[in-house]
Amino acid sequence: MPYTLNGTGTRYYGEREHDIGGTYITTKWIVIFGIPLLPLSSWRVYPISEEQTVDHSHFHGRDVTHTGQAFHEQPAPLNWRQVRNVYAVTIPLVCTLIWLLHKALTRLFVFV
Repeated sequence: MPYTLNGTGTRYYGEREHDIGGTYITTKWIVIFGIPLLPLSSWRVYPISEEQTVDHSHFHGRDVTHTGQAFHEQPAPLNWRQVRNVYAVTIPLVCTLIWLLHKALTRLFVFV
């Protein structure tokens, strides 16, 4: 089962090959701050509950949350088409964010 703590851990991304029974192929990713970095495996899943968020701030004295997804899972071959599509969205998004951060920091430190 995928598990994240403050946006870091593993998570399912993508949906392919839906069937009448409600199952579909998804890929489990290693994520950091919710950004998929590395595909681990693909699975045929049937969702049995919505994503759950649990707040443990009362234990730690700070905001700590983790999320989990509940599915019936069956292993499937890694779906490279799905991996390519996730990277096609993630890479331009991350590059744009890095470029914007670079521009903001350059303007900030030019006047210092």
